Amino acid sequence: MSEPPAPPKPEDPKPKAPNARDPKPEDPKAKDPKAKDPKDPKAAGPGSAEPGTGDGAEGKTPSRTDVLNDRGQRGTIQDRIGTERDALAGYAPGGTAIGRDQHNHYYGAPGGRRGRVAPLRPEEVREAERAFVAPEDFDDLCRHARDRRIVILQADRDSGRFAAARRLLCVLAAPSEPRLYGVNPAVRLDELTSDDLTEGAGYVYPDPVRPDALTAFGLDKAAGLLEDANATLVVTVDAARPLADDRAADLVLRLGRVRDRREIVRGLLALELGADRADVVLAEPDVRALVDAQLGEDGPPRHARAVAVELLRAYRQALPLAGTAGQSLRLRDDEQRAQWFASLETLSLQCMAVAAAVLNGEPYETVALAAMELKNGLETGDPHADSLRGLDAPLKPTRRKWLSSLGARTVRSTVQLRFGATAPTEVIRYLDPYAQGKVLGYFWSEFDEQRPRLLDWLRWCAVHPLESVRTRTAVATGFLAARAFDLVRAFVIEPMARGDDPRRRTVAAAALHATVTQRPALREPVRELLRDWSGKDEHVALRATAARAWRVEYEDGDASAALDRLEEYAADDAVMVTAAVCESVTELWETEGPGGSTPARLLDWTSGADEIRRLTARLAFLTAAAQLVRRLPGDDFDWPGLLHIAAMDADRMRGVAALWRDVLNDPLVQEDAQDTLLDWARMADEAPLVRRSLARLARAVATDDLIAGRLRYAARAWAEDDRAPASSADVLTALNGR
Repeated sequence: MSEPPAPPKPEDPKPKAPNARDPKPEDPKAKDPKAKDPKDPKAAGPGSAEPGTGDGAEGKTPSRTDVLNDRGQRGTIQDRIGTERDALAGYAPGGTAIGRDQHNHYYGAPGGRRGRVAPLRPEEVREAERAFVAPEDFDDLCRHARDRRIVILQADRDSGRFAAARRLLCVLAAPSEPRLYGVNPAVRLDELTSDDLTEGAGYVYPDPVRPDALTAFGLDKAAGLLEDANATLVVTVDAARPLADDRAADLVLRLGRVRDRREIVRGLLALELGADRADVVLAEPDVRALVDAQLGEDGPPRHARAVAVELLRAYRQALPLAGTAGQSLRLRDDEQRAQWFASLETLSLQCMAVAAAVLNGEPYETVALAAMELKNGLETGDPHADSLRGLDAPLKPTRRKWLSSLGARTVRSTVQLRFGATAPTEVIRYLDPYAQGKVLGYFWSEFDEQRPRLLDWLRWCAVHPLESVRTRTAVATGFLAARAFDLVRAFVIEPMARGDDPRRRTVAAAALHATVTQRPALREPVRELLRDWSGKDEHVALRATAARAWRVEYEDGDASAALDRLEEYAADDAVMVTAAVCESVTELWETEGPGGSTPARLLDWTSGADEIRRLTARLAFLTAAAQLVRRLPGDDFDWPGLLHIAAMDADRMRGVAALWRDVLNDPLVQEDAQDTLLDWARMADEAPLVRRSLARLARAVATDDLIAGRLRYAARAWAEDDRAPASSADVLTALNGR
């Protein structure tokens, strides 16, 4: 399958004065900063080049400092992190199980033993008191229950029997304040003791798991304990479950049906939004039509809860109410997903559904082109009818029809262009915020013949010219790896990890992070995989990918754990691994924020005994200094990200200043350091606040005459050709007054 060509390397848009860095008499440097010591193992020697790795231009042996030539446009790492967070949100596990009778509680106990009871959540009690819609004959059921310590409430599946049990206990507790508890469904009734019961409380025993849970002995023992505690127990069981014990059968009361399930929606909305606002929501014509279509006929009350939950979710996220809730309901379970996917009448539209799941949040045109690439891979030898037009047949627009069929919309956004510019666009998003995982998971699990082609398409997306497409592809790959780790690892992740293209390696590392985010149980297998890749005997590309996967350690521990792992990679003599460490350190610094430990750790590396690690630390600092930017709310200018961190307090200023001092004193990276400092000066030139911070930083860096002279030399060059005259003046003033 063809792959998109790699985008051309961005050119430096900033004009440079000729000979701006030629040594001058006043320059404290006595030698050409480009000159490399031939005895220096970092300049030329074993490990400086990696044959066949694709890191350098043809015929040129890459040096470790060439890492700085491939840093890319500033801000791209931050854009990547933001895109990844956005993509992960669409696979949130909480979006895949809604509308059920909720009775999952923590039954822990001191010492690690299995607990037997736990308090019900306050919202469950509040809902039972204020939003319950009584089924037929519920008053009679309550009357029959008043003389019993144990009630077995038997009802059909999805009938809301757990909600009815809570309401029954609230009625029996009146006029006192109800104190409700859940009994662990994994225990038997005869395992309860008097220590488990609270005076006057009500207990729900939801759908006991064990077949011997409701024996005559257990019921009689529990009844005695409940009598002593003046407490009541309601057991919920499915109507299909046989109750062979006569003692249990005598305690059964049956739950009637809810006459109008729409009242359940009204009650739940009123509980969360207030009665007046709930009436406004339900009065919207589209919402009323949705509720009527979903709940107008007889059916299980659980589905009414699902309708209410989806309307509330759409309301809170300011999304179209009926459209968002309707799509979420269509994708609730496999049967409904199958019906929805089958309703997409053409292969083009089905491919658009999958592409929108993977690339949700990308510009519409980008997603549509990717969908057609997927269609090319899925198309049979006898193309579908929608692939062909009759001779001279007119073209037909598809955008509106496709968006309507998919349950998607376009929203205004911006995209990042080369050289830091942005442009307005319209991105596609499913109305259901969690549709990505539902659609992609359904396609993966149901279409066996197309699964290999889906993996081919993901590999194509992994080298897409757009960074954001590659990032979303990584998250989607991780989502699938969480379902079929060995398969996706072998066919997608590991081949990309072995590749020469750094884009592939970044996608592979991000996919592993997404895997453990989606399925934490895979964290140890992923860590073991990364340990294998990081062995010295492994292919250099695998070591580089392992260095890019720092977030696996970060999510499991903290920044210290991630830095410990990166410290090992920082001593690797492969240029490819050095580049990976630099990018990972920058990502970590951005993720950690101002209060992180990254500066101190880099300073430790620069003062250590290992030469390669010392240089890697300097390159990592310069990568972060060039890449990270900040724009504060209300400002129309950018800060260099590390300068903003330094300006926050004296300790951070000292840490960043020490790193600047270190790189400005190293002949190998001195010129690159001055390049980056010039970039900072240009960003600060039109912003007095940023200039003042840059001047304070310069004073903090200049602890001796040698480094002060180098800074003065650099600052004087900023005034040439009007590159950064205001910054030049402020920094020189600060240095002259030190």
